[in-house]
Amino acid sequence: MASQLGQVVVNFVDNIMVAKLGPAALAGVSFANALYAICLVFGMGISFALPPLISEAQGAVDDRRISSYFKHSLIVNLAFGVFSMILLIAFIPFMKYLGQDPEIIPHAADYMYYSALGMIPFMIFQTLRCYSDGLSETLPSMIIIILGNLLNVILNYLLIFGHWGLPEMGTAGAALSSLISRVFMVFGILIIFRHWKNLWIYLSEVRFNMYKSSYFKKILSLGIPSSFQMTFELTAFSAAAIIMGFIGKIEQASHQIAINLASITFMIATGLAMASTIRVGNQLGKGDISKVKDAGYSAMIQITIFMIVAAIGFVLARHLLPTIYMDNAEVISIAAYLLLAAAIFQIPDGIQVITLSALRGLQDVKVPTFITFLSYWLLGIPCSYILAITLEWGPIGVWIGLILGLTISAIFLSYRFKMLTDKLAKKQ
Repeated sequence: MASQLGQVVVNFVDNIMVAKLGPAALAGVSFANALYAICLVFGMGISFALPPLISEAQGAVDDRRISSYFKHSLIVNLAFGVFSMILLIAFIPFMKYLGQDPEIIPHAADYMYYSALGMIPFMIFQTLRCYSDGLSETLPSMIIIILGNLLNVILNYLLIFGHWGLPEMGTAGAALSSLISRVFMVFGILIIFRHWKNLWIYLSEVRFNMYKSSYFKKILSLGIPSSFQMTFELTAFSAAAIIMGFIGKIEQASHQIAINLASITFMIATGLAMASTIRVGNQLGKGDISKVKDAGYSAMIQITIFMIVAAIGFVLARHLLPTIYMDNAEVISIAAYLLLAAAIFQIPDGIQVITLSALRGLQDVKVPTFITFLSYWLLGIPCSYILAITLEWGPIGVWIGLILGLTISAIFLSYRFKMLTDKLAKKQ
């Protein structure tokens, strides 16, 4: 969980420090993130194919498959990192045609360039992290992510505002800081692995001179649907940010604050979800279906309790939390209002991410992918646009649509998990 939370802290710190530059800079970063995060999350989805495969192989005591899955996953993830970097950089000149306030485009372009360069080290690190997580060794990635975030904070202070003789780079400095931190994290986790016997033993057996198409097919058959699952949700939130941009830059900045705060609880939920993927996959490898069900349902109960507490926190601190970012009274007022909506969707958001991951542990990804598409793009986002723009409800209309999509997704995915585990139990 701590390592998942650490992933979002990079973006959280960037937003807090960039907010000091003003609403236009924050809105620019929000717009760039709405586009860049699509590649980031798609890449995460591909990498998330590795933990259930490794945990199942470990449960079946098949060491050879562990090394092979890592090797093939690294190649797939690295290829995606290179592709997404090129795609994002090529897209920068077209950002000005997406109907946003012209004032925010320079900030968005600067942030996008260095963020795009960070895709390669990000995907390498994701492979290494998912490998260790799949073996239930989560401490190495947690240590390195914490250190990487500390480095990011220091570099943000130096490069955004131009301290210690370094140039004042603004939003570009925030993205460059994240890039440097991601490179550091790759080398850092490799150093830890070299001195961690349970992890290095499998890596030492990796040979990059032989590949099997069956391994690539297995990784892609899990990774691509998982990527679409995550991307459908992420692009729904990206579309919400763009819809906010149609309303105005103040509303867009307020939305960025609220969604950035909500992303913290989401990443904690993702940490629990990763644990459920590993536990479900491991028990599936052992053939113990009763423990498969226990792993999934216990994770759902845990996340529901946590999200209720988070929702209460958002409601009680809704006027205080936005002040962490800036002192613009109008932005704070709108963000506080949106945090009420964020509180409402905490529970369905937590449940849907847990059930998606539990289903991934069962290696069931195709039907959940359709469910996420239906929930977000056939229901959620159309409702957001109609309520916010057509009916002129403003920012709250966008969030009502998001709540609808998350709720429908949580209901259908929970039923899917129950149906599959009951079916597996009857076969025993």
